[in-house]
Amino acid sequence: MKNSESKKAVFIVGSARSGTTLLQSMLASHPEVYSFPETHFFRGTIPKFSFLRWLKFYGEKEKEFIRKFLIRVNQIELDVKIPSTTFNTTEWIKGLLYLLDSLSHNSIEKIWVEKTPMHLYFASLIENVRQETKFIHIIRDGKDVVASLFDASKNNPNAFDGKQSIQKCILRWKFDIQIHKKHLGKQNHHFIFYKDLIYKTEDSLKRICDFLELDYLNEMKLFSHKTKELKFPEEVWKPDASNELKESNKFESIFSLDDQALIKSKIDPIDLSCFK
Repeated sequence: MKNSESKKAVFIVGSARSGTTLLQSMLASHPEVYSFPETHFFRGTIPKFSFLRWLKFYGEKEKEFIRKFLIRVNQIELDVKIPSTTFNTTEWIKGLLYLLDSLSHNSIEKIWVEKTPMHLYFASLIENVRQETKFIHIIRDGKDVVASLFDASKNNPNAFDGKQSIQKCILRWKFDIQIHKKHLGKQNHHFIFYKDLIYKTEDSLKRICDFLELDYLNEMKLFSHKTKELKFPEEVWKPDASNELKESNKFESIFSLDDQALIKSKIDPIDLSCFK
């Protein structure tokens, strides 16, 4: 049995609705990869903006957030591994990484994969604490992301209406792209386009396996069972594999021609070729 401390830590990050669930399921289908449902540990307990971290106290509220996840995945015995209360963000992150190590302690795989899209905002903090951590960034066309985010927001009573909501979705995607770009050129960061994962699946997975120092296996393309294992019952927006491996036409179906033109005017000028 492998010691959890010897396992490689990998984070899948990206915009919401960018295909992170799909990639997680594919990687988790590899016998040397262990994964778990989205933890939200970092984005749920650490302020997104750095200036808010100076006086941040990580106390019982944050510990309870972690505890609820442990209960949901039937590992409440790891309650003793929840980080101690502190004003020190670095120490809190060290504790969270140690807890993630512990979540995979009893497994025999050599890599654990955490997938919470918004942990994109905390990649720099994580790698400053543990330099060998690897990150896989999913890049998806802005029109598809905005369409999916907007469609989901229609069921949210607190969402903005109409064009306000569209603008919010556009700004969110553009901000995420800027965060992705900060990690270009780093050896421990790998970038993959969602469309390549769909249309050039084997080639894309082979490149990811090379990055993770894994042997590519065909069974990584047979991942439906993992998709179901890695999501909670209420996460109905996460499609099963059969629905995921096809191009979405949601953009054309949910937006008027005027709204399509508005979105394209904001998104098309954003150059994504740097991620190739």
